[in-house]
Amino acid sequence: MKKSFSLLFFLPFLLLAIIYFVIFPNEFRLQSSLAACGDSAPATAADAVAKAAPDIRVLLGVLTRADKYERRALVRLAYALQPAPARAVVHVRFVVCNLTAEEDAALVGLEIAAYGDIIVLDCTENMDNGKTYTYFSAVPRLFAGEPYDYVGKTDDDTYYRLGALADALRDKPRRDAYYGFLTPCHADPRTQYMSGMGYVVSWDVAAWVAATPELQNDLKGPEDKLFGRWLRWGGRGRNVFGAEPRMYDYLDGGMRHGPTCFRHLLQADTVAVHKLKDNLKWARTLNFFNATEGHKASPLFHVDH
Repeated sequence: MKKSFSLLFFLPFLLLAIIYFVIFPNEFRLQSSLAACGDSAPATAADAVAKAAPDIRVLLGVLTRADKYERRALVRLAYALQPAPARAVVHVRFVVCNLTAEEDAALVGLEIAAYGDIIVLDCTENMDNGKTYTYFSAVPRLFAGEPYDYVGKTDDDTYYRLGALADALRDKPRRDAYYGFLTPCHADPRTQYMSGMGYVVSWDVAAWVAATPELQNDLKGPEDKLFGRWLRWGGRGRNVFGAEPRMYDYLDGGMRHGPTCFRHLLQADTVAVHKLKDNLKWARTLNFFNATEGHKASPLFHVDH
């Protein structure tokens, strides 16, 4: 009896709803479209640029050691807070050799699980005994399914402005390219090479390194100088682009050294700044480029006024 009474009570409301839906079907569509419009802000030109399909892809490998956790955390944070480059994909990956220490195997493994931004090469950790060769020769195999236009190598004391790098490379040839800071300054171009602070080559040059086993006979010595020698020997990287003075070593007023052809004060159009050997230099650099500005304030951060 109670069940029948409930059905009779709600029946008039159900009939009204059906009649309204049949007679005014567009009302529901109108309300839905109004809600959608109210939830989204009008598109801007900047939004359109940000959503445009990328026309350049760059891989930037930061050569570091497995045990440099603090530096890796700082560099990762510095790049994560940069604005995404317009119409470009720039992937920053940390590059280490085999994880032989028990703590590194565990802790770097956690980083890989959390961030997925570490490449572990099959090599013994070194700086000037073949690690650069191992990196460039591994990249074409690791990313064969989705190759990049350019492959870069840099150090963990270098800070790239990724948008500036992408813009600098965008109009460069996609073959036989070699981009960076030419050193030694003012030397014969036939003997110059790109400083190890950071240099970029087109994908075909990395593929050539991987396909040229003879290079394994020339692995000992300053890696940047060796890389330049390989290219001269193989007739590769003939499209040479020096980025100075937009790439340089760090300098501030508190240092005893003065400006040189490779070292000067921070400047607005920087592509990369090198020799950030301590946290203070990183902090001053990030402040200069406003990397610490415009982020949401935390209510947990107490500041005395």
